[in-house]
Amino acid sequence: MPHKYHCPVIGTCLHVDELRRLAKKSGCMPTHELSDFEVHVSFVAAAESRNPLSQAVQRTLERRYTAVVKRFARARAPADLEHLWREALANGEVQGAFWAVMSHPHAPPELRTRAYEDVHMLSHQIGAGLNADLKALAETRETLARVRRESSAAAARAERALAEKDARLAQAERQLADLAGVETALEAARGRLAALESGAELKALRTRVDAQDQEIAMLRQRAREHAAQVTGLERRLARSEQRGSETAAELAEREASLRALEALLPTDTAAEACECDGNCANCPEAAEAERNGIDLSGRRILCVGGRGSLSGHYRALVERCNGELVRHDGGLEDNRSRLESLLASADAVICPLDCVSHDASLRTKRFCKRHGTPCVMLKRSGIGAFALALSQLNAAARVPSQPEASARLFPA
Repeated sequence: MPHKYHCPVIGTCLHVDELRRLAKKSGCMPTHELSDFEVHVSFVAAAESRNPLSQAVQRTLERRYTAVVKRFARARAPADLEHLWREALANGEVQGAFWAVMSHPHAPPELRTRAYEDVHMLSHQIGAGLNADLKALAETRETLARVRRESSAAAARAERALAEKDARLAQAERQLADLAGVETALEAARGRLAALESGAELKALRTRVDAQDQEIAMLRQRAREHAAQVTGLERRLARSEQRGSETAAELAEREASLRALEALLPTDTAAEACECDGNCANCPEAAEAERNGIDLSGRRILCVGGRGSLSGHYRALVERCNGELVRHDGGLEDNRSRLESLLASADAVICPLDCVSHDASLRTKRFCKRHGTPCVMLKRSGIGAFALALSQLNAAARVPSQPEASARLFPA
């Protein structure tokens, strides 16, 4: 194989962690002292001759992609080989197909060059998609900070309102205590009045009783007004607590979406820059290797609805998680029979409820419950919510002790 193909083959078909394991097993290289790029370059240099590193790479590639190589080996004509390569490229099966084309004894130089060019351009497209994801992540972080500030302000307002309510309650209790004392005094005055038969003292006592009756009526009126104020404050407090709960729930959902989106993005965008004249670092598997634990294992994910402007980002996220995305627009243009066929062929379903017809969402929910297809119903169709749905599907698929978990209908 020509030297210029060593770099793309090793970078595309083998992960750098696997290269480190091969180097450690052969005992030829202290990989703990080298960066990922240096490990990659060392294996590319070793591929020039027969040595323990190059032999280990050869054995690993033959063992891993045996099935793909056998499928390509049945094709002898260049046209058949090119058809198989185009089909694998369209289905996202680049690794095994690239090795099968490069190692095929009947592959013409033109086909090898075309496969190298396709892999090189695919790496550029993935890099551009990552830039868009990073921009969406920055916007999500700004929104999260704003929601946190608003939540803190709402909590502070609720605390102030509660303190005011407590103060008014204490004042009302004091006034009620005063009212009880006045009523006691009134009863004593009435008893004394009953004992008196006539005279100026009786008239004075009656005058005092009338004045006290008026004072009692006034105090009762004020007590009723304070009780009404207390009731109003309690209603306002209940509304504030409800808004606080809703804000906390929205904040928790946004934080979960943010964590899921961060799990799909690379932590070091500087690794995207090509350091060897465009031959190695910008390979599709370099970006694929930076995923953080979400592996759809080649499952087909159906998106019913969602914003059409974000369909490319949906597809990029699913492909980065080793999955395949198909989409139905939720009833805008696609017909109902196509939705039924897509649901039957899907391994899992994601349905954003803010961009889908009522009929399509109901039919999707019924189908998934009836056939046990995992389904996530989203409140919003944003990138963060979509990433969180992928995380939920991946988590459900990792619970081997509960087979029903893979067929549950996730709530919005």
